[in-house]
Amino acid sequence: MGTNTDGRDNINCNKRGKVYTSAQCAATMGKNCGLRPRPLCLVVMALAWASSPAYAINNATFWEQRNTMMEQEESDILGHSLKLTEAEMKANAQLMTSKAEEIGGAFENNLNFLPAKNFMTVINDIEASSVFQFISRMPKGAALHLHSSSMASVSWVVEELTYWSNLYMCYTDDGKLRMKFTEAPDSSCAWQLVSEVRATYPTEDDFNRELIGKLSILTDNPEEAYPDANAAWQAFEDALDAQRGIVLYRPAYESYLYQVLQEFMEDNVLYLEFRGTLTPMYELDGTQLSREETVSVYRDTVQRFVADHPGSFYGARFIFAPPRHVELEKMWDDVTAARKLKEQFPDFVAGFDLVGQEDKGFPLKDLIEPLLWLSEGEVFVPVFYHAGETAWMGMPTDENLIDALLLNTTRIGHGYAITKHPRAKALARDTDTPIEVCPVSNQVLKLVNDLRNHPAAGLVAEGFPMVVSPDDPASWGAKGLSYDFYEAFMALGGAKADLRFLKQLAINSMQYSSLEFTAKTQLIAMWLEKWNLFISEFQ
Repeated sequence: MGTNTDGRDNINCNKRGKVYTSAQCAATMGKNCGLRPRPLCLVVMALAWASSPAYAINNATFWEQRNTMMEQEESDILGHSLKLTEAEMKANAQLMTSKAEEIGGAFENNLNFLPAKNFMTVINDIEASSVFQFISRMPKGAALHLHSSSMASVSWVVEELTYWSNLYMCYTDDGKLRMKFTEAPDSSCAWQLVSEVRATYPTEDDFNRELIGKLSILTDNPEEAYPDANAAWQAFEDALDAQRGIVLYRPAYESYLYQVLQEFMEDNVLYLEFRGTLTPMYELDGTQLSREETVSVYRDTVQRFVADHPGSFYGARFIFAPPRHVELEKMWDDVTAARKLKEQFPDFVAGFDLVGQEDKGFPLKDLIEPLLWLSEGEVFVPVFYHAGETAWMGMPTDENLIDALLLNTTRIGHGYAITKHPRAKALARDTDTPIEVCPVSNQVLKLVNDLRNHPAAGLVAEGFPMVVSPDDPASWGAKGLSYDFYEAFMALGGAKADLRFLKQLAINSMQYSSLEFTAKTQLIAMWLEKWNLFISEFQ
């Protein structure tokens, strides 16, 4: 050892021929070696050197090691193990040229990157993107995370269903919109015929635009209108409540669900799985349908649509998803209903979930007994739990991820917080349990502003199992699946995700569906035929 002029010891660890001071040792080791007995410090430094990776010692070695690491990283990206055909490589070249132009322009001017902006402010810009236009034409397989009252575009609801006769509207004392079909409005609210209210506006378009705003969270200034997640969720739930009054009218829902399937088919989606609370449908005279009758309406409408479009659409399934913020006794009623529905509709009811703002609902651990009961007995009910749809860490909400996996969830809804739980993340990977990533939803409901910062970006980089889905597209002005695929491709996949990433997402959406093996095979065969036809356009 030597001695510095300030009295500090030099530590002759000779790492790469260098002599370290105590302060430098502390910076390297994270500890104050100067306070240690000197032999121990030497041992610690020696161990650190022995365990550290080999580094380049010359120019050639540096570039060789760098190229190896880059190749390894790129091979880890979701989908990069797929081998593209010659025809697919031509399509990929066109796609990546468009992507490079779009990302390149944004890299020079960061304000131009669309996924960094609130979706509601850039919908038109996204639709003008050549990358989006490619994705919209591409067969995308399945959408597996949807909610029953916010799937069809709100503009269609307003332009079609609100012109039906016998539709009434009113505002509650706290200013919330209520709507329903009836021949005899009650005295619970100051009900007015929608047709009469519409007639009081300067133009029909004026009224319709205002109504679209009430039935969705669409706004020109989302940051001002929704300063935090609670504000966004409150507006979201108010809009859903208003729209449910329209679509829960049984004839309206039959038209509504048929339109949903039409919109997704036009967006080149072949199969859906949607969740619903089974809030009772009603007839014009106020008669309410039972849960079983409501599920029959769902099933029969899907079957009618498939029969009307042979070879163009495969089908849909339903996941019973009651609210999560209920007392234990009510949860027992819900899981009992789930088993009965699964028994009565074994090929249509896929399973069970819980919905609602997760931060404000009861955590899964508070409901363990009835939830465990779902997997007991002769009628097995698969589960598809929302879990970790939160920005918090160490709270019951994000710990739902652990509980969902231990309850053998088939998929994890959102899973936004999974990177904060490495054990849960490892278990999900080991059991091949995918997360249902809903990028636009997570952005507009205030979990993340810039989608490049979404946790799923890191998961994409390591090839984690996932599907991409739109959640409640109608509520924020989206339609179909392409918008979420676009955001995932541009932001979550980064600059190097290519056609293989998109193809893998499509494959995952079918492989991770609730369909049995034979049905999955049929769905994949239908998709593959459409995929090959799409790729042939680039020859």
